[in-house]
Amino acid sequence: MKIAVFHPGTQHSWQTALALQQLDRLAWYATSIFYQPDRWPYRAERWLPGPLGRKLHSEFRRFSHPALDPSLVRTAGLTEWIERIAMRGGMRKLAGRLDAYGNRKFVDGIAADIRSPERFALWGYNGSSLKAFELAKAQGRTCILDRTNGDFRIYNAMMADVASRYGDWFLPTERAEDSANIARDQREYELADTILVGCTFAAGTIRDATQDPAIAAKIRVLNYCFDEALFADVPPPLPIDRKAPVKFLFLGLVIPRKGIHHILEAIARIPTDQAELTIVGSLSVPPKAFAPYADRVTYIPTVARADVPRIMAEHHVFMLPSYFEGAGITLYEALASGCALIQSRHCAPVVTPETGIMLDEISTDAVHAAMVQTIADRDRLDTWRANAQAEAQNYTFAGYRDNIAALLGELDI
Repeated sequence: MKIAVFHPGTQHSWQTALALQQLDRLAWYATSIFYQPDRWPYRAERWLPGPLGRKLHSEFRRFSHPALDPSLVRTAGLTEWIERIAMRGGMRKLAGRLDAYGNRKFVDGIAADIRSPERFALWGYNGSSLKAFELAKAQGRTCILDRTNGDFRIYNAMMADVASRYGDWFLPTERAEDSANIARDQREYELADTILVGCTFAAGTIRDATQDPAIAAKIRVLNYCFDEALFADVPPPLPIDRKAPVKFLFLGLVIPRKGIHHILEAIARIPTDQAELTIVGSLSVPPKAFAPYADRVTYIPTVARADVPRIMAEHHVFMLPSYFEGAGITLYEALASGCALIQSRHCAPVVTPETGIMLDEISTDAVHAAMVQTIADRDRLDTWRANAQAEAQNYTFAGYRDNIAALLGELDI
């Protein structure tokens, strides 16, 4: 049986679709944004003047997946574009409303396909699968829910504790997930035949939140992967200059959930001649909280996917002291770029004793101690970085594709 994949945004859905395409199991892939230079709105990059056209092209490159067969890709709606514009403009509450609206409208665009007589299973993603799964179940279809983060009931409890100590770091939209979204998630669990998550931490949050043996029995851990083609040209890391600062990197959403406050507090304790910090991503903390640390940070807004390997390879240590992750694909990418890792246990357990440090707790003291350890022992840091790219081979696209094939065999789909 073939599988239809749908996601109104991106996540790693394009990799899932490509894996199924290579297995000759892809019925179709539906998404909102798929870069095709000869189609609208992507043609606009040719008409706009130099800097603006280049910026637009950089944004479009984030959605370029040339290995996917365009004949199997379906796109619909402009809501995703408007949502992204709102997010870039700092209008997170509006972006959230647009996301919910866009998810509902997106399913309308694939409803006829779901009701078609063609035989296929449906592979959807959390937050956008409820209506599609309801339609699919009416047709007797098998439904696979790819849950890219943990259960938000656990998230809300965690963030309430963090906010009690670091409330000044939170925008209102980051404090808690809406109860209506949690109810939707619960219904998606119930409709799904299989629930996929990217790490054991995320699986545990669903079990703990639902306390339902029937839902727990549906859960499978399927490791995600990095884009091998994107990172193929990254050279092996060179030894660190013993007299130069160690270059630390954070890349992703700049929010308290990912422990950014601990990273900033930690870097402020370290002399400038010993450590540098670069932050790449959407800055979503109150300006007043970030301001005291701005002079210790090189800040780069969200970049095209094609720029990530270069940025990572220019750094020595990648940091993700996160409270709550579905996996953390950036960890795989950092290994592929030759970075050592400092990470929490609330992500996929990517780091090993040969590639970096697993934090025993999520705190400023723990992050600071890990950073100081890497600075003090440059030989060990060089060894971690030298081992990183070999370790990344455990998270290749080929491995992900093979794991999907094995999963479908196990599920008899």
